[in-house]
Amino acid sequence: MKTLNLNKLTILLGLFLVSAFFTSSANAACVVNGDGAIVTSYANGDGRPVTDTVGDEDNEAGVQVDSCLVTPTEYKLVFYKYGICKADPSLGDLSSCEFLFKAAAGVEHDIELNVSEILPIPEFAIEPGIYPYSYVELSNKLGMKWSATMDAATTGQNASGTAGDGTSCWTSGRGPTSAAYQTDAGALVTTVHGNTLTDGLVPIQCAGTMGTPLFNYEILTRFSDGLCSAALGANGDKSTFELEGTGQGRGIPTVSLLTTADAFATTCQTAAKIAWTTALSTSLTVTEDSKFEMMMLATDSNTMLWDSGVNNDIYKIESGAPRIMLTVTD
Repeated sequence: MKTLNLNKLTILLGLFLVSAFFTSSANAACVVNGDGAIVTSYANGDGRPVTDTVGDEDNEAGVQVDSCLVTPTEYKLVFYKYGICKADPSLGDLSSCEFLFKAAAGVEHDIELNVSEILPIPEFAIEPGIYPYSYVELSNKLGMKWSATMDAATTGQNASGTAGDGTSCWTSGRGPTSAAYQTDAGALVTTVHGNTLTDGLVPIQCAGTMGTPLFNYEILTRFSDGLCSAALGANGDKSTFELEGTGQGRGIPTVSLLTTADAFATTCQTAAKIAWTTALSTSLTVTEDSKFEMMMLATDSNTMLWDSGVNNDIYKIESGAPRIMLTVTD
């Protein structure tokens, strides 16, 4: 007998530390002072204003870098499918999956930090059993809002591209942007979402007083390094990352890019969705009384970048897709 749930999928944007897999090489949260303002310093005389407090194979902890991680206050996502599977679905075989929802047109949802809501989906039924995989399809066009105070005057640009200075900065709604363009010169890339991407757009506005953040959008056009002039890797640029997460959501994620028809994308221009499989460390056990909660882990999932000059100019903010975890309780 299947577990029947009447609109009982709770969704929460949570404060959990995660890695920004789909961004550039930033590897530590932005350092803030006692007032919560992001600290920048050009004491080294170069264009690296923030401190890497973690360190990795490229940098020792404590060195100055040109980027750091920030937490969005709100995400706008479009979900197409969410399921749990008895066999690995990462190569496109979903026959072993039970779905909490499937929506061909997508379910758009705004997710606010630390706000728990019921996702507006039809009733669903899940067959009791053991499920070692979770599977999500969502749009590769990700919306995010962000704002912060800086410890020194910082230069951004408003939605019209006019530069402005101040210690209050926020997402301006300019864009969308992407981490991968057609050429090194930032040539245009037209996506399936009807957006034309070009390099050099600064999607952060700064002023003396805080403005109202608007949604910025980033379209994830590839996961591997490279330009959009090169074809995507096999199986939609399939990429597998390190073990991550906590509790029932802990596992190894694998992501691929899909077309609008759910085939593996072969170019940036045809990439429309992200297929996200997690090989769970501990399988989910579903009974007739199970309840489901979807957690979006978004702390430090966006990357703030400064340009290479000694000028406190923000270059852009890049989105890392939030980690998506399912919790099953009785």
